[in-house]
Parts: sequence; C-alpha cells; structure tokens
Amino acid sequence: MVRAMVGDRAVTRFRRLVIGVMGLAVISLVACDFGGRGYEDERLARLTVGRSTEQDVRKTLGTPSAVREMPSGKGLIYPLGPAKPHTLLIKIDASGKYQGREDLLTRANFARFRQGMNKVEVLGMFGQPTRSQKLTSQQQTAWEWRFVDAGGSKIFTVTFDSLGRAIGSAIKEDPGRPNDR
Repeated sequence: MVRAMVGDRAVTRFRRLVIGVMGLAVISLVACDFGGRGYEDERLARLTVGRSTEQDVRKTLGTPSAVREMPSGKGLIYPLGPAKPHTLLIKIDASGKYQGREDLLTRANFARFRQGMNKVEVLGMFGQPTRSQKLTSQQQTAWEWRFVDAGGSKIFTVTFDSLGRAIGSAIKEDPGRPNDR
C-alpha cells in the first residue's frame, strides 16, 4: 500500500512536470509572434533604462552579433527569436548605461536602405541576415532577413553586386510561414 502511494505521488509529480513543460512551450510560441505585434523577450524585463550597465546587458543576453558605433555611445546587435525575425539594437550611452532598444527589422528601418551601401553598412543597419545566397549566373549575392509585419511573416532582401555594393532591395511574403489573414 505504501509502495502504491509513493508510485502515485511520483506519477502526479511527473504529470505536473509535463504540464509545466507544455505550458512553457506554449509561452515560447506566443513570444514568437508572427501577428505583427512587438517582440518581448523575458530577458529584456531584467534591464532598466539608465540603471543597467553594458555588462548587465551582456550577462543577460550574451555576446552581441555585432557592435555599432553611435553618436551617443554604441549599439549592441542581438538577433532574437526562432529564425531570427527580430534583431534588436540595444543602446548603450557613453557612460556605459542601457538606454533602451530598437527592433532593426521594421519597414521604417528598411526605408533607410540606399543603393550603393556596402555590406558592412547593411550589417550595421539590419544585423546578420537569416540567409545568404550566391546568385552565380548574375555574379550577385542576396541577403535575406525574416521579419514580422502586420500581415504575418515577410522577407526583406538586399542584393549586392560582385563588388559588394547594394544594388536593390525587396520585401516579399515568407513562403515558409503562413500569414495571418
């Protein structure tokens, strides 16, 4: 009888664990918002504007994929989310304090793109691409970033010539993700 009760307790604990893991999986799916709403990562809640330091940011988010020099300090670039549909610029002022964030993968930021930019300038503007593809017949390279738009998941593409200068950009539907309609 005692053995059966201990076994029942173990089964109950296991069920609770499974339910908890399933709950976390659902929460992580909600954080991967393809409905166009702002991306929130629970780690960002640990940072306080004006109080958190660059070291706090790095301890919380890890090593940035790139660092951008800015007039008021620097920006740490972090691709976040599954398939990286959000790339955040974490702003650090000259005294080393966290000053907020900006999602780099937005239509407003894409509008700042200009033909003739080099690859370093494009990386500083949008972060690492989700995908890079050589177009050998045209001697071009295309970089793609998946991003979240009001209608669902989209892809922003920048095409470079053989010298590494941007020659064009486009936004298209993401064939790998269903859109919310």
